Amino acid sequence: MVMLRLAMLGFGNVGRGFARLLLSRREWLRKTMDLDVEVRAIATRTRGSLMSSEALNLERVLKAIESEGMLSGYGAESTDLSPIEIVEDCDADIMVELTPLNIDTGQPAIRHIEAAMGRGMHVVTANKGPVAYAYDELRSLARTMGVQFRFEGTVMDGTPVFSLVERTLPGCEVMGIRGIVNSTSNFVLTEMSRGKSMEEAIGEARALGITEEDPSMDINGWDAAAKITALANVLMDAHSNPKRVDRTGIRDVDPESLRRAASWGTKFKLIASAEKAGGNVRTAVKPEPIGPDSPFWSVDGTSGAITIRTDLLGELTIIERNPTIMQTAYAIYSDMLIISETL
Repeated sequence: MVMLRLAMLGFGNVGRGFARLLLSRREWLRKTMDLDVEVRAIATRTRGSLMSSEALNLERVLKAIESEGMLSGYGAESTDLSPIEIVEDCDADIMVELTPLNIDTGQPAIRHIEAAMGRGMHVVTANKGPVAYAYDELRSLARTMGVQFRFEGTVMDGTPVFSLVERTLPGCEVMGIRGIVNSTSNFVLTEMSRGKSMEEAIGEARALGITEEDPSMDINGWDAAAKITALANVLMDAHSNPKRVDRTGIRDVDPESLRRAASWGTKFKLIASAEKAGGNVRTAVKPEPIGPDSPFWSVDGTSGAITIRTDLLGELTIIERNPTIMQTAYAIYSDMLIISETL
């Protein structure tokens, strides 16, 4: 049986969802994959951290964080070490980076990943920042160190976008990408089209737990900018960052604009796009009116979609219907399993 040891940086909704998934699939992994997965360390910014030379009891971890809001109640494994110190000291095969997005620099997640790779750890992340700001450097470091760097959960939750191209489109060149990649803005536009104010719709989105920590990141298009940059960097060699995106959020889309669009038989969607132009890749995020002939016409609420245009296979559209936290947790899980195939 293969033993896989994990260190987790960040233990918010996605991290806890991933922990529950590991618990529910433990016996299946052992019987079907001949794989035993142990979490040896968990680091958080404000809720304490844990590190052990043996497997942490995930049921106890979840109970501690949910009943007390802190990991310190878990036991003697509690530690004051910083995330970087935990990466440098823990005994792990994979570092799972789930800290919040820093849209300005991608830090400290980039440093976390560099430290883990420097110690020979594979890395899985759902944090868009490192892929949007430092993909070339991190890919090069991973190759140098002989480790894997996987990030399926950074865009469209657990929908296989990166692995679709990587594993099933050999020889195809991605020429363009268009998509609805921010659940919050799509939900807000949908609810506004039904008569709610933007403030009411944002409040409902927060209650659903789909917004960024700061909802203006969604409404002003920054989250979508980070995601289209990640897609363009990985699939189109864009060598870009979110600050280079031609970005307009949905802040100025008012009920009158939506009513007018409806009278014309259209609706507004926040569209993120990347297009090859000569030797460059142009990226943009902006509200656009779409009609019934668009593959995005029925993509409402928290759903998302991406169209990938290739040189050999034409266009492929993937639609994700009403994702939950478990879809993102699955992305971490699937990346982990892909890495385990090489061990």
